[in-house]
Amino acid sequence: MVKQEKVKVKPLPATIIPPTSWVKYFKEWHGLKFPVITCRPLGRLGNLMGEYATMYSLKRHYNVSVVMNSEFKSRIKHIFLNTSLPDIPASAGPFQLQDWTPVQNIGSLYNYAPIELAAAGLLGPKKFIMKEYAFEMQMFHQFREELKKEFTFAPNYTNKVNEFLSNIMKNRSSQLPDPVFVGFHIRRTDYKKFVKNKFGGHLPGTSYFTRALTHYRTKYPDAAVFVVASDDLQYARAELQQYQDVYFSQGFSAGQDMALLSSCNHSIITLGSFGFWTAYLAGGEVVYADVTTKHDYRFSRKSFEKFGLDYFIPLSVD
Repeated sequence: MVKQEKVKVKPLPATIIPPTSWVKYFKEWHGLKFPVITCRPLGRLGNLMGEYATMYSLKRHYNVSVVMNSEFKSRIKHIFLNTSLPDIPASAGPFQLQDWTPVQNIGSLYNYAPIELAAAGLLGPKKFIMKEYAFEMQMFHQFREELKKEFTFAPNYTNKVNEFLSNIMKNRSSQLPDPVFVGFHIRRTDYKKFVKNKFGGHLPGTSYFTRALTHYRTKYPDAAVFVVASDDLQYARAELQQYQDVYFSQGFSAGQDMALLSSCNHSIITLGSFGFWTAYLAGGEVVYADVTTKHDYRFSRKSFEKFGLDYFIPLSVD
């Protein structure tokens, strides 16, 4: 198997507005200095994590007041223990969406410059709410280790993960080397149509799966053990159940699958935000599908190299 050469790309700067251009205000809202930023929780778990990471990085880069509203917190609090972004002050009363000024992408799908303008104080002393799936990798990547702590899973998730991986180890022959766990996420269902219609691309299939498995089997002979999770387990089983080194998640919940895959040593991902986060949290090497799309796609070779994710390894899908 031949690994595709990586093109040298100069990573994007983390932020676009230098400190010399920031505007600071003495005006406050319930003890928080303006501007104040929150986020509307859109999408499923992978999107929510991207939105949270973007908020977190805004706070770290711009030293701006960032808070979680009740709607956002209710979507993630049962999964992650250590999220440090504060709640909206109780003195502010119930969260009312109409009281916040929306900021979102402008001009193109992935141009979220307005949220940085807001964080830098250039849009005035207001309360802002991020919309439209903010997922600013170039901003949050330098805080990766901090985000891994932010996304610490609750014990009910980690206990099930430990039980699952322990059972695999018990079932392995003592003659085999210690397992190297490779998380493998396969995104399907609605994403097939979404990628085709929105980006002019296609989901990877059998050829990519075989190539990715071979990559790790070659690198870790008799040690590679693949842990597969998918939003279409029936499809994943049909593709991979013939292999003795492949084990399947029980698919209890998205949170459980995220906890399981992110506990592995290395990763294989297809497309989508969920797979990205399983690999980003896991560490180790990440093999991803080197897809071709007609329009810019966030989880692609162009983006990963532009954002400086050097441990993400492209693999052909053909």
